[in-house]
Amino acid sequence: MDQFIISIGAKISEYTVAPVVHGLGYSCHYKTNVDNLKTQIQLLEGAKDRVQHSVDEATRNGEEIEADVHNWLIGVTNVSKNAEDFLKHEDHANPLCSCKLFQMLVSRHKLSKKAETMAKAVDTEIKLATTILSQRVSYAVPPEGVIEVGHGGYMTFDSRIYTIKKIMDALRNPNIRMIGLYGMGGVGKTMLAKEVARQAKEEKLFNKTVIVSISQTPDVKKIQKEIAEHLSLKLDEESISVRAERLSRRLGQETKILLVLDDVWKKLELHEVGIAFGNDKNGCKILLTSRFEDVVQSEMGAEKIFLLGVLYDNEAKDLFGKIVGDSMMKNPEFQPLASDIIKECEGLPIAVETVANALKNRKSPVWENALQELRRSVPTNIKGMHEKVYSSIKLSYNYLESDEAKLMLLFIGLYPEDYYIAFITFFICGIGLELFQGIKGLEQADNKVVTLVESLKTCCFLSDGPLPRTVTMHDVIQDVVISIGSQEKQMFCFRNYDPEVEDSKKLKDATAISLLYSTDDSRLPERLKCPQLNFLLVLCYDLSLWSDRYSQMSNHFFEEIKDLRVLELFRLCLTTLPISFCFLQNLQSLGVYDCDLGDVALIGELKSLKILVISGSNIVELPKQIAQLTRLQLLWVNRCSKLEGIERNVISSLIRLEELDFKNGFTKWDMDGVNIDRRNASLIELKNLSLLSTLRIHIPDFNIVPKGLFSMKLRRYEIKIGRFRMHILHDIYKMI
Repeated sequence: MDQFIISIGAKISEYTVAPVVHGLGYSCHYKTNVDNLKTQIQLLEGAKDRVQHSVDEATRNGEEIEADVHNWLIGVTNVSKNAEDFLKHEDHANPLCSCKLFQMLVSRHKLSKKAETMAKAVDTEIKLATTILSQRVSYAVPPEGVIEVGHGGYMTFDSRIYTIKKIMDALRNPNIRMIGLYGMGGVGKTMLAKEVARQAKEEKLFNKTVIVSISQTPDVKKIQKEIAEHLSLKLDEESISVRAERLSRRLGQETKILLVLDDVWKKLELHEVGIAFGNDKNGCKILLTSRFEDVVQSEMGAEKIFLLGVLYDNEAKDLFGKIVGDSMMKNPEFQPLASDIIKECEGLPIAVETVANALKNRKSPVWENALQELRRSVPTNIKGMHEKVYSSIKLSYNYLESDEAKLMLLFIGLYPEDYYIAFITFFICGIGLELFQGIKGLEQADNKVVTLVESLKTCCFLSDGPLPRTVTMHDVIQDVVISIGSQEKQMFCFRNYDPEVEDSKKLKDATAISLLYSTDDSRLPERLKCPQLNFLLVLCYDLSLWSDRYSQMSNHFFEEIKDLRVLELFRLCLTTLPISFCFLQNLQSLGVYDCDLGDVALIGELKSLKILVISGSNIVELPKQIAQLTRLQLLWVNRCSKLEGIERNVISSLIRLEELDFKNGFTKWDMDGVNIDRRNASLIELKNLSLLSTLRIHIPDFNIVPKGLFSMKLRRYEIKIGRFRMHILHDIYKMI
């Protein structure tokens, strides 16, 4: 009987005392559970911020966010809000008076249990965030072929409607694969081709539209890269033939692509580029534009060709009036002048546009002078260009308001045709050639560059490029700019340099030269005899073209250009820098891009350098000699994935440095104070750069960041720590 009673008592205890004890456990652990929830919420907020940073970066790069990531961010916001709302009211569990002890215990029991449940939910979200961050949060969207139509948009003209209609008919014809559009330079071929591409896209005639500029000296790698990007194809190979094979295979898999090859000057071997569409049933077509009928018809073999003529008189008047404004066109003082000026432009859109922009908001004497200058136009020797195009662009150049803008335009004109000209190029020229008068520091120089670029864009000399802080120059405008530079400033552009001009007066008097190579029989001169030279650009369109004999510069190359102030080198084999490099003691700006670069110790001898850019090189070390460049204001060593070493104290020695960029390159930072025998630079060296205002670096491990490293003087910065990139995140800097 006693055992039975004991058994009954045990059961009663199991169902009554145990839950009470368990409930008392919740009450006793109330503070622990609430504090744990608070900690978990803080961790969740940090995880959420990290995910958001990755999402923001992907969005800036034009990528689409994965749906599960987007949903997680929405869901985790609700989780955080519920937890925070709970914590705001957790003081309800505080006792009001001793007589309500039991109610308080019950309340604490409920709140403690809820806090524990919420903490588990928050912990689950933190683990999900870790999973998300271990993968890509986004995916690249294949380019849709956005059609940019240039300044002021496309104006519909009757003189163009017929041509567009005929080209569209040809695009709809399944039996026509290649169409040609030709006409003199500045007549509007590129604009019309883009309008055709836009209409074709609107009608859904093609799945993809790709527009690529060919230019007078085709850069095959650039052409391949631009086409491949529209197909989401990565071409990492150096060999043009291998790239062509891969591109051809990829194009063969596509259906209904319109490929616009703009500004073709001579026969382009399509198979060498990799342009092949496979069978005839995939609906892919090519539209060519050129200044020359024989190029599109005879050399390229277009099945249908169309001539684009000049604007009708009333169309030219409408275009001119749209730019200068109705008030001036209706003003009796300007009306007769406007009619005569428009007549002098002879219906050429680029002539009308440049002249109108030059005369907008000017007084009538300026218009009268412009008319006289246009009437004095002389024949030009630029192939495929009407003399009125030349004179109109020259007039617009003359009316630029500052000598700085004129000189900058002439120097920019020496860069390769159809290249995206980055703002750093304006820095290199402006600071290196001392074009910016009264400017102190890179911040003021940047403001000056932005002002100049906007001024040149307003006058239609430049257009926005496809990337931020880049611009482009129309090939017709560039031809005129090069001609003006050669006549007025002894500035010359040589395509495939002719050795016969080595001893000519042209070279001896030259102040600026660009040497552009695209053929396998090209070679650099043994010694460049240009004692007056201030600016030199050398570019090889394809490094693989160079034979062993000409793959490097001669040791004597720089001996007779001692006054050189700006040197830009593209795609050259520079495994050993010429000994004569040391002669360039007046050099202010040096840019080295996509070069096969070896030991760069000689650069340390150029003690007047203010700007040094090494980009896309296979350089492996930045040696101690670089520390001698104590006048350096800007140092870019980016896209150099093989860079493993920067001698210690090199960075800290560059005390005048205002901008430092190691983006997509150096990551082997040493931890200061840990390795006594360290050889590499450490982040602590940045503290010695009191003038530093722009910084772009990658730090692989947060633990090597010294406390208080980042000064609030930084105005622009992009700092990647581990996998995460931060843009102007002041809270994180405060935490560091």
